[in-house]
Amino acid sequence: MMPQNELITMIVAIYNVEPYLSVCLESVRNQTYKNLDIILIDDGSTDGCPGICDAYGEKDDRIRVIHQANRGLSGARNRGIEEAKGEIVTFVDADDRLHPQFCEILYRRMKETEADVSVGNYEFIHRIDEEKPDRTRETECFTKTGYEAQFLFYNGAMCIRNGVACMKLYRKHCFDSIRFPEGRIHEDSFVMPFIYDTVRKVTYTDAVVYYYLVRTGSITGSYHLKRLDQLEAQRQVLSLYRERGYRELYAKACESYLHSIRNHYFDVKRYFPHEKEVLKELDETFEQVYKKELDTALSRAARLEFGLFCLNKKLYYIVWKLWLKIKK
Repeated sequence: MMPQNELITMIVAIYNVEPYLSVCLESVRNQTYKNLDIILIDDGSTDGCPGICDAYGEKDDRIRVIHQANRGLSGARNRGIEEAKGEIVTFVDADDRLHPQFCEILYRRMKETEADVSVGNYEFIHRIDEEKPDRTRETECFTKTGYEAQFLFYNGAMCIRNGVACMKLYRKHCFDSIRFPEGRIHEDSFVMPFIYDTVRKVTYTDAVVYYYLVRTGSITGSYHLKRLDQLEAQRQVLSLYRERGYRELYAKACESYLHSIRNHYFDVKRYFPHEKEVLKELDETFEQVYKKELDTALSRAARLEFGLFCLNKKLYYIVWKLWLKIKK
């Protein structure tokens, strides 16, 4: 086992997840890497979570409990960053579960490669105590510069691993000038590209060390208009790439942005058909970006696809759904 000299702060944001919290916290406490600073941020929970947090704080002296008025996931994580004592930080969602070697494996990768961010792999679970085969044997490890890592936001197989805040270790300096946006959802999309833009190295392992619980009623479980926050996050990333002169990244981000507008357009039309102004704004924004970037940032295939969307959305929708069936 590698030396455990560096303190790792584990930030657990907690809000009304009583049925899952104890299993999550046991997986945090039972890490094979023992030099931990565990911060439980009870973000104004109205169920039994405050009592569970206090009980864990009493039985493990590595655990600090902070009760605060509800500020949302971003506010809870930001409080954790401010209170962190470790040289390294990580985020755990309180309805998820960690492999016992989560910290050990990611820390080893971080030390071996001198990376600023160490990224693991994940599996979905449908019960918090669902058993999974151990998949921590590493078969594919690689390291990218911060610039190179940003291309993986647009790689289908890697976009979740790369783009979410969890399942990672970070050098604390990554958050010297970056915080999660309070009052927004899709908060990770506002943060991860900006972190990668400031770091030297990001290292990856395919070891499955994080178990993501899929549950109905969670923030990501249903469509609502707050999901349009994703588009603001993408606009900020486009501005970043434009300012940096990252032409290839800008082109990928631009196509991704147009695909997101398309997705939101059809979702709003399905779930909120009475929101005519929202649909109109999405339509107009799509057309403006398409026309502006037509000859510069869009590939030939994208020009044809997005041109059809502008021309005839009903026909586009039919073709798109047929294409998705063919891909399966």
